[in-house]
Amino acid sequence: MIAVIIYTLCFLAILVGIVLIAPIRFDLEGELGESLSFKGRVGVGWAGGIFSFNLIHQPGETQGELGILGFKKLIFPKPGKENKPSPDNKKDKDDPKRRRKSKGSLTAFLNLEFFKAVKKGVHKLVRALHLKINLSGVYGFDDPALTGIVLGWIYALNIKNYSINLNPDFTEEVIDLKGSLQGWLIPLQIILTAIGILLMKPVRAIWWPRIKFGKKPKEDVKYA
Repeated sequence: MIAVIIYTLCFLAILVGIVLIAPIRFDLEGELGESLSFKGRVGVGWAGGIFSFNLIHQPGETQGELGILGFKKLIFPKPGKENKPSPDNKKDKDDPKRRRKSKGSLTAFLNLEFFKAVKKGVHKLVRALHLKINLSGVYGFDDPALTGIVLGWIYALNIKNYSINLNPDFTEEVIDLKGSLQGWLIPLQIILTAIGILLMKPVRAIWWPRIKFGKKPKEDVKYA
């Protein structure tokens, strides 16, 4: 009995080890405007041979195909139902007081130290994801300042293998994007990178006070 338990634990340890070090490759392309349409593939293992998942989404229809060790099965070929927001959710979304509260809690941390930490973390994460991005289109938020912040981040990050041509619209809330994304990752490396980002002092200042006895983070941060 003890031998069976030991062998089982060894098998599980080997399985977890394979999952953590097996490369995951992904490929996605699509459009986002009045509606969302895309097709993507995720492959796990060397040459994507252990596990694969293909997904195609068009307005009113979603198809998914699952593959394990070369065997493929269509898992949801039927048209999908679009989730319509309930009246309560829509009311909350359109509530200006709620939006101001959410915006205030976010902008309290948009300072120079936070930006430097996020930029450094994003660079590490992008290197770990080996991303290749091609993105073009028009975007704009209801708050012109947020539109400008996003534009600044796009230019400031300036990461290799990026082809980004986004035009900001400061007059209205709009989104019309088209692009593709490719990359691969090692799960263990991503986990360690994500932990490192969360432990950076400016980032930790957001979530750590909420864990410590439910205290709210201080909002007396100086803007840069």
